[in-house]
Amino acid sequence: MRQIPQRMKIARGFSLIELLVAVLVMGIGVLGVTALQMVSLQNNRDSLQRAEAVQLAYDMMDRIRANPAGTPAGADYSGLGVGDGPPAAADCIANVCSEAQMVAFDQASWKCTLGSYNGDGVCQGMRAGGILPAENAQPGLPQGDGSVAVDGAGTIRVSVQWTETNGQVQNVVIDSQG
Repeated sequence: MRQIPQRMKIARGFSLIELLVAVLVMGIGVLGVTALQMVSLQNNRDSLQRAEAVQLAYDMMDRIRANPAGTPAGADYSGLGVGDGPPAAADCIANVCSEAQMVAFDQASWKCTLGSYNGDGVCQGMRAGGILPAENAQPGLPQGDGSVAVDGAGTIRVSVQWTETNGQVQNVVIDSQG
């Protein structure tokens, strides 16, 4: 009988341990990629919220520039603080409004777009009347709120704040000369 050389008897292929190590390395790699994707999504959401807050702050600044009621310019908008709900306002889209009515309308519609006051009666009325888009079309920022202050030198300060998913309160402040 013919004898098989010793080197031919060596098994070929992978051992079970090599296979388990390969699966472990792949699993760690997939977990790393998943964690990286989650961080990327969180950063994108934070960036979107910050961009929306800046846009909302500039929206109010533009409203003040369009109706510079008071002395110094925009002073009638001052005093709207964080925690203040939207004031009752007439529909200045369908009706002709005075400067004071326009101030109340601007303040109410701005507060309603920030996010915290979606359930407020004034906001629901403005949405039902077609003045503002539906809540699901424009929900605002999470716990979004804002304030407007005008100092004696005419500096207008518009502030927008919201709460991130980790509970941290963020704030965007824009200053401008009236």
